[in-house]
Amino acid sequence: MAEVLIRRTEPGDAEHLGTQLRPADAHEVRAYGHTDLVLACQRSVAHSVLCWSAFINGELAAILGCAPVSLVSGIGSPWMLGTPVLDAHARILVRSTPGYIAQMLKAFPHLVNHVHTENVTSVRWLRRLGFTVHEAQPFGALGEPFHPFEMRA
Repeated sequence: MAEVLIRRTEPGDAEHLGTQLRPADAHEVRAYGHTDLVLACQRSVAHSVLCWSAFINGELAAILGCAPVSLVSGIGSPWMLGTPVLDAHARILVRSTPGYIAQMLKAFPHLVNHVHTENVTSVRWLRRLGFTVHEAQPFGALGEPFHPFEMRA
């Protein structure tokens, strides 16, 4: 049985994630327009008011967080980036994440973001968690197809 530990993100987690991103997430980050994966992970963590690191058997599997889009309107931007460890143990984390999504919804009653159409595993995960995934449209610095997604409390 795999051992899962989810804790608040600590210094060094973002750097580790940026050097170990799974290919689909690395492609998505680049399609957003970031060329430095480590810096993109550091910024995601730094801008998030809620942020957790998930470990499976002691290895970093993912970091998930939520950054404010509008405090006045109660809109937050949830995100998750993973390492290949996530792909090997996705079911375990799918069962673990609803409580963290609930915490995000408590802080931000409306969650919105975009997911690259080629990131099929993430699109499936978002739907399984109850997010509404909309039709793809050009998005990001490169104008690649992304699905807007959202959830309301």
